[in-house]
Amino acid sequence: MASHFGSIRDFQGYTAEEVSAMSSQEQVAMMVEWFNQQFEDPQNDTPYNKDMGGYVYLWGGPFDASDQIQAEFSDAVDFDTMMLAVDRVQGDGTLEWAPTTGGDFYEHPEDDRVEAGEIVDGDGEWPPIIADQAPVPPEPEARAEVIQRLDELEAIVQPLLDRFEAEAQAPPMMGHNNPPEELEIVQAVSRDEWQQVKAAIDEIRQQTQVEEPDIGSVEQSNNCLLAAASALAGWIKNRANAAIDAGAAIGVAYGIANPEAAKAALISAAQAVHTWLASMPWPF
Repeated sequence: MASHFGSIRDFQGYTAEEVSAMSSQEQVAMMVEWFNQQFEDPQNDTPYNKDMGGYVYLWGGPFDASDQIQAEFSDAVDFDTMMLAVDRVQGDGTLEWAPTTGGDFYEHPEDDRVEAGEIVDGDGEWPPIIADQAPVPPEPEARAEVIQRLDELEAIVQPLLDRFEAEAQAPPMMGHNNPPEELEIVQAVSRDEWQQVKAAIDEIRQQTQVEEPDIGSVEQSNNCLLAAASALAGWIKNRANAAIDAGAAIGVAYGIANPEAAKAALISAAQAVHTWLASMPWPF
């Protein structure tokens, strides 16, 4: 039985005695507050892939309100009261939830332990470091991993390209030559470079569909992903060092809600390609 309930970040939560002393209404409010600090509507910060027909939960999820509230509070709150809290959080019709970036359920790719074979982003300098002597999975498994990582990356890149296209087609604003965020975008990865990333995604995906992929083409495309990741990582670092809220500032500039996730998706895709190349059994 848990000793505390509703803990998050630096708050250790409530004891069973404290929860028991609350009224039913207070318990519901307490559970709703906890849930809203841990989870959010995926439309706030989760990439959506129209081709896949849904959100791509890069940072964990989707989460179910009933499952999570029961997992946290079932040892201290009766079932009917927990269901009142579930009804409250689902009142707007949202049934699948994403983790908030500051919550306990958010998966931080950069916090994972680095193992052999992984691309180490390090200080953001080019080229990234690749650890040695990783166990190589069977080629079909490595190929499937590449396809999955490309789908996740495209879910971030495609909305950005759609925004670029919409801006290009929009009539110019009086007194403005470019949108204000354009100056921010080209400091790290330009419009043309993002289009090259999309072309690299398409080329690598095409190579996963053939029996004998063009190794040189795959490597060249993968270098494009790594170059974009390095440029984005360096810019994020510089902005953070300048004491700017990088998450908010860069998110607005790039038209994506989480630039760290964009960097992580680029690195994860490049890492998967690297592993796939190493898994190929045939000589070329």
